Parts: sequence; structure tokens; C-alpha cells
Amino acid sequence: MGLPGRETFGMTSRVRRAFLAAPAEGTRAVLDPEESHHVARVLRARAGETLAVFDGRGGEWSATVDAIAGERVTVLVGPPADGVVEPRLRVVLHQAIVRPEKLEWVLQKGTELGVAAFRLIETERGERAPSAARLARYERIAMEACKQSGRRVVPAVDAAGRPQTPPPGVLALALHTSPDAAPLAALLAGAPAKEVWIAIGPEGGFAPGEIAALVDAGWRPASLGPRTLRTETAGAVAAAIVLHAWGDLGSIL
Repeated sequence: MGLPGRETFGMTSRVRRAFLAAPAEGTRAVLDPEESHHVARVLRARAGETLAVFDGRGGEWSATVDAIAGERVTVLVGPPADGVVEPRLRVVLHQAIVRPEKLEWVLQKGTELGVAAFRLIETERGERAPSAARLARYERIAMEACKQSGRRVVPAVDAAGRPQTPPPGVLALALHTSPDAAPLAALLAGAPAKEVWIAIGPEGGFAPGEIAALVDAGWRPASLGPRTLRTETAGAVAAAIVLHAWGDLGSIL
């Protein structure tokens, strides 16, 4: 079976995708059990069909399904894909730990939009830190969203404890409904930052002491307007606005 040609695969192709930890052009590789199940049972791929494999670190290759034995899928790795898929602006979402179904939505939609990393933060009004098993599930959700959306880098999902102090060059925004919070658009009116952090509180928002601590650490209160958004909605909206203004999400920059 020959290698798939470059002419049949490109950045904009609507091809089926699978994760492969270390692809190498011209080699055969066995997908891990979960990916094999996905290709064999969910995608219902057959030997000879094409798909794409990506390593989660920025690389993607064309591939051909070489053999399927039960749910063990072997692929023949072809040439690497070209083009740029990842946003040029790094956006890190600091999401308060809330109920699992809400966090799963945040991780899925944030990954689709282009969020570079998720830090799950502990807050006074939020939930407890996730277990190791729950955190592994969250990481898998980010992986699946990466696969679906065409991204090549899987965002990290970390249980970070309390929000950190932003380093120089990072614009850190804490969404808040206080009258003292500047409109998000106003905070994006200047030259683009090299990285943007966005902090989202739980249901009920950040406690007053938490906002004061964030401001003392260098975060800037930001408002999304007069309407109150749910915790799982606010991060996606803010990330989309930032990536539109300074990234590649429909921006003309």
C-alpha cells in the first residue's frame, strides 16, 4: 500500500483525525486503544481510507488506514501537513472550579476557539479541586475537542490552585461585574500583548477579597457589559473577543 500523496491532504481538508503520539513519515504505527476504537467503531474507517494523525504538540501528518484487527488499528504515516492552525496569540483561561458538566463545556468550547491552556482555580464560592481521575477526563475532553476542531496542539489542563501573579508582558484580565471594571474592549484598544490571561469566577462571581487580591497581583478587572453571563459562558465569550481583536479569529490584523 503506497503512501498518501501530498495533493490529497491539506490544512483545510475536512478529513477524519486521530491522535498519534510520535508519527514519523513512511512508518507504520498502531493507534492506542481509545484512538483505535474511535477510528474503527466511531468513524467506521476501512483499510485503504485516508485520515490525518496529529501528535498534540503542533504536528500533523496524512495517513492511510493500513489494517484493522478488531479494534487494533494500524496506520501508514504519510507526509506532514503545512499551514498554520494554532492562534498566534496565546490565551490562558483561568476558570473557577465549578460543577463538572460546566467545566466540560468550558474545556470543549474553549479548545475549539483556540485557548492555549486551562488553569482550574480554587475560589471561595467554587467547588473543590478535581480528583486525578476527573482531571484525566478533562484532559481527554480537551483532546477530543482538539481533534474535532482541527487544532494540532492539545491545551494543557492544570489544577492551579489560586490564580498566579502574571509575568511581565502578560495582560491579565479578571472578569467582574463591578462598576469599577473597565469594558473589555477598552482594555484591548492598545498594542497587542504577547499573552492574555482571563480569570472567570464561579456562580456568584469572585468574592470581594478575591478581586482585591487579584488587583494587587497585577490583574485588571474587566467587564463584558451590563448583562450577567453564566460562568461557563463568560470565558468563551471573553476568549473569542480577545482572539478576534489580537489573534486570528476573524481579525484583520
